[in-house]
Amino acid sequence: MSFNKYKCRYFEENNWCLKLQPLYQHGLMTSISDGSVHLLDWGNLKTISSIQCHTTSINDMKVINSDFDTGAVFATAAEDGVKVWDIRARNNVASLQNDKASPFFSLDSRHNMLACGTELKDYDAELHIYDIRNWTKPVRSFVDSHHDDITDIKFHPCDSNLLMSGSTDGYVNIYDLTQDDEEDALHQVINFASIHSCGWLGPKRIWSLSHMETFGIHELNDKSDEMIEPKPLEFGDVRDKWGCDYVIDIYPSFIATGKTHESQGELKIIPFQNEQVDVSSALVIPDAHGNEVIRDVLIPKNQTSLLYSCGEDGYVNVWKDTTNSLNVPHNFWDYTLPFTAFENSVREIEMDMGQETMQHESSSTSEQDSTSTGSDDEHKEKKDKKEKKHSKKNKHGKKDRKSDKKSKSKSKKEKEHRYKPY
Repeated sequence: MSFNKYKCRYFEENNWCLKLQPLYQHGLMTSISDGSVHLLDWGNLKTISSIQCHTTSINDMKVINSDFDTGAVFATAAEDGVKVWDIRARNNVASLQNDKASPFFSLDSRHNMLACGTELKDYDAELHIYDIRNWTKPVRSFVDSHHDDITDIKFHPCDSNLLMSGSTDGYVNIYDLTQDDEEDALHQVINFASIHSCGWLGPKRIWSLSHMETFGIHELNDKSDEMIEPKPLEFGDVRDKWGCDYVIDIYPSFIATGKTHESQGELKIIPFQNEQVDVSSALVIPDAHGNEVIRDVLIPKNQTSLLYSCGEDGYVNVWKDTTNSLNVPHNFWDYTLPFTAFENSVREIEMDMGQETMQHESSSTSEQDSTSTGSDDEHKEKKDKKEKKHSKKNKHGKKDRKSDKKSKSKSKKEKEHRYKPY
């Protein structure tokens, strides 16, 4: 075995350790199922400080602006909304809710924005985008693009106009934030399966991981009139192929998987480069978290010989690589390289970052369209526009998902999140 247990921290029975996020100048954050977040010392895993963020389990936790190097502000999502915290002063910077009082399930933050996804309530799940310099109200909302819980959100690391969301409705949506109308902003829809997680593997490459342990890679569509969508790279059900019971997640240059069979629990690190999975070179840690589910892993960029893991056994563990074989990059690619997905695209909307509303460049009256639901006439006009749009052949991978909403609906039991602590 190439790993030895270096340190561990136990958070007592019935407390699941759910997520790891690095704050390199302060410590390692872990979210707990009792609603608290602990900042741990990198070396001994002792709690430096803790914040009782919520009274219920934390569904997601993200560092604001993904500023892991110098940041100290983070957001948490739970049943009672999204809360933003400063780890230094341990104070609540902002508390965010939606009109439906839907629980929030997913978060991401880049480009001075925080995107928040809700669970299903009534017929739709909602995605709200906030300017991190003004928490008064969302600068953008998508309320009709997903019809089940939004389980993952990812801003494009290089292009602030691209946003991705995945849902248990089976779709990964790609939004062009330069477009005003929600239907126009929905640039691409990937019909995959109930999404556990999704992300940007490259500037124009998209990966999707389902709750059924299927995995696929798609190409970001362009906006050309004669667009031919490349055939996706489908891995299918990976459990037998990768020798696992479940996939924890996809990380830069590796995939983490786990097993929960009696007396056969393990954590496996599988090399993943150039869209190739090298199972033969996988590193295995037997009995890493017993037979319990492993929720997250982290290889810190400042000490790549260490592997941190957390799970439903209540432990945060640190593993030391005895062979110095963990040479992993910090990101999926060099995020400092310039990239614009739609270079010839005409910007139709400006999000007033730092103000309470969004404004069109061409008309001041359009300001109200993006910040309110509007009158019945406006609703009818939008509905008519959608019907006309769907009556034409769509060349960008979109489809009328409302029409098959009932057939896609699942019972709560059927769509229960693999990792959600009910």
